[in-house]
Amino acid sequence: MEFKIYNTLTRKKEVFEPIKKGHISIYACGPTVYNFPHIGNYRSFLMTDNLVRILEYLGYKVKLVMNLTDIDDKTIRDSEKNNMTLKEFTLKYTEEFFKGLDMLNIKRASLYPKATEYVKSMIKLTETLVTKGLAYEKEGSVYFKISSFKNYGKLSKVDLDNIKIGASVDVDEYEKENPQDFVLLKKSTEKEIKRGIYYKSPWGNIRPGWHIECSVMAMDNLDETIDIHTGGVDLIFPHHENEIAQSEGATGKPFVNYWVHGEHLLVNSEKMSKSKGNFFTLPEIIEKYSGEIVRYMFISTHYRKKLDYSDDFAKNAKNNYLKLKETFENLNFAIKNSDKKTYNDDEEILEIIPKLKENFKTALADDLNNPEAIKIFHELSRSANKYMISGKNKKVLEILLDTYQEFSEVLGIFANLNNEKIPKEIKKLAENREKARKDKDWNLADKLRKQVDENGYIIEDSNTGVRIKRK
Repeated sequence: MEFKIYNTLTRKKEVFEPIKKGHISIYACGPTVYNFPHIGNYRSFLMTDNLVRILEYLGYKVKLVMNLTDIDDKTIRDSEKNNMTLKEFTLKYTEEFFKGLDMLNIKRASLYPKATEYVKSMIKLTETLVTKGLAYEKEGSVYFKISSFKNYGKLSKVDLDNIKIGASVDVDEYEKENPQDFVLLKKSTEKEIKRGIYYKSPWGNIRPGWHIECSVMAMDNLDETIDIHTGGVDLIFPHHENEIAQSEGATGKPFVNYWVHGEHLLVNSEKMSKSKGNFFTLPEIIEKYSGEIVRYMFISTHYRKKLDYSDDFAKNAKNNYLKLKETFENLNFAIKNSDKKTYNDDEEILEIIPKLKENFKTALADDLNNPEAIKIFHELSRSANKYMISGKNKKVLEILLDTYQEFSEVLGIFANLNNEKIPKEIKKLAENREKARKDKDWNLADKLRKQVDENGYIIEDSNTGVRIKRK
């Protein structure tokens, strides 16, 4: 099936053509491990996970490399504030990052390179750029000369009239309105040297700038030209623009064929800010809802559309998620009570399923159109519920469940439902309640149901038996 993706480089939705048939290389900008990532960061990480799952669903073999920025302005600054070594400090937040991935059922990348492990390659790349006349040394730091790279600005469409020839900037992040020569290798300060944060180079003691880190980790672990590079829209300038300049300046080859960027996450239509009190980390949101619901919430909005998080938005996502979850549980329960008889609706549902599968795949292959795919998933849910009113054919129910699991696996939801075991004590309470009902001891039966409820489970009575499930 043809796969289309919106390419930030061309500002067009394009038919995807991999460098190597059947294989795709992806580099994703990972976290700067200096704090707990906020929910906006995780929206970007989840977008990449969603992309990988869809590409694998379409039959591609994917190699994903996501970096860990463990040395930059922020990590050095905040590790000092916390009286920790840079390594201890960044390890702490690296562990928190991985905990967040697990909360959202984000599959592990093929590799998570750390910037500190690639400094030799960064020095080597800088030497190449200096030799080619694309970089220069000034007061112990080395800068990329953006006026020497004719295609500078092709990704961000930055106004080149604002370039100040010879002006340089040492900080990692700066505004699009002020493009300047950016730092490749930064001269280590006396304080950094005392803390052991320095590397020997032809220009003295240095530590890497942020932008060169990603170029090196991408090319060292994938190739000089890669298929896809992902990240948030906030990284287009200066970070991704500078990655292109230094990578293509060094190799003379295209660095990335398709740039994929996810939009911002807002909170009540405003940008997240600690001063406004609307800044949330992932654990804070998951405590209120759950990892599965937050994942569903994120993928229910197209990645190129701003996601406006609010209580109403979250509650609506939760309700829609629970509808799908209930059908999944109903299918599992129905199969246990199925038979081999023929039912009136068998033929109709077996005709519907292939059409829904085709529509689902088509939606996802069209620039990761999750909202449309989720709409089709709900159609499958309604069709399944309609069939289960009167139909109990085991083969039909198994096909429905297989399709349901296929959809849910691509979207990354319901990962643990099949593995969830009801605790023995809950089962015992349910058994005692059933005995009380047979004995017509309704007060005891109600009391036992309440105990089950207080422990986070629900008892459902049906004409096919008693069912226990988590709330």
